Order: sequence, then structure tokens, then C-alpha cells
Amino acid sequence: LYVAYNAVHSPLQGADAYMKRFEHIDDIHRRIFAAMLSNLDDSVGAVMKKLRDEGLDNNTLVFFLSDNGGPTRELTSSNAPLRGGKGDVYEGGIRVPFMARWKGTLPAGRVEDRPVISLDIYATAAAVADAPPRRDQQIDGVNLLPFLTGKDKGRPHDQMYWRLNQRTALRVGDWKLLRSARRGGNDDWQLYTLADDVSESN
Repeated sequence: LYVAYNAVHSPLQGADAYMKRFEHIDDIHRRIFAAMLSNLDDSVGAVMKKLRDEGLDNNTLVFFLSDNGGPTRELTSSNAPLRGGKGDVYEGGIRVPFMARWKGTLPAGRVEDRPVISLDIYATAAAVADAPPRRDQQIDGVNLLPFLTGKDKGRPHDQMYWRLNQRTALRVGDWKLLRSARRGGNDDWQLYTLADDVSESN
């Protein structure tokens, strides 16, 4: 099952019941944002409850993630301390919440610091379903289960790449090389070490 929520996203529209729940928030944009986010939370909660009610908790691997960082100008969101937002190859545009849950298989409450990418979902799901890709089918993702269960202490990826039109980035370990070219903007290459400078300011 793949569920792609529109919330929280423009157009900003909060359902009446949720707008009432957050009527104490004076800033109308923040109130709508909170209403949409709460609605999303309840909807995901309903999916998780259905898994419990049907006794499928132990048989179901759940991933929850965003497709990009917050569009700070549009939604009054903040990606701090990360630089940039949606549409950028700075960390504020590509570093997003990414959660995995498989009751009885993955340890609960564990925080993983090694970088992964949404492409890993396919490789992981294929491994769980015992349906490996064909030999002639090359995929970019990796099976995350050995990393999430603690069996593999290495990094899932030695290198990761991003490209959004003329904006591009390469990460090797904690080093990140990027060019954030926008129309009429600076297209110089920039090099950061994320271990010491997660805000990509030096």
C-alpha cells in the first residue's frame, strides 16, 4: 500500500474541525498549517490502528517520510538549523524525517544517524517480500534491514547524488559538494563537511 498525502502542502486549507482545534493560534497561516498537520497525524493514526485491529502489526513494515524539506516562504515553516528548503540541494531541501516501523523485527525508539534515501524503500520492500530485482535490473537503493536491525554497522551508502534541474549535489561520507544554481544566481561549486557544519554556512 502506498499512501501519498497532500498535507501539509499548498493550497493551505484546514478542515473546519481542525481549524477550531487550533483557534488559539493567532497567525492564520500557522493555524492552517497546524490544522493540516493534525489532520495528517490522525489519518496516519487510523492506518496504524487498522493494522493493529487486523492483527497485521507483526507482518507489516511501515515507512513514513516527506518528499522534501519545508517550503519556508510558502508555509511559514522553518528548516533551522538547516540551510535552504524545498527545491534546494542544501540540507534544508533534501534532509527530511524518515521513519521505519516493523513491530517485533525493528528495535523501537532507535535513532539512526547514517544517511539513507527514499530509493532504499524499494530495495528493502523487495527483500522483505523475497522478490529480489532481476539480475539485469540495476537499482540505486539498498536493503536497509541489516542496518536497521544492527547487523550491519557500516554505512548504507558511500555516496549519494541529487539533481534538481541545474542544482546538483554529491555526498561522500560527511563531505558534500554542491552547486545551487538558480536563474540569475550564484552557480559556484561549494564544499561543506556536514559533520562540523550541518547548516552549510562555512
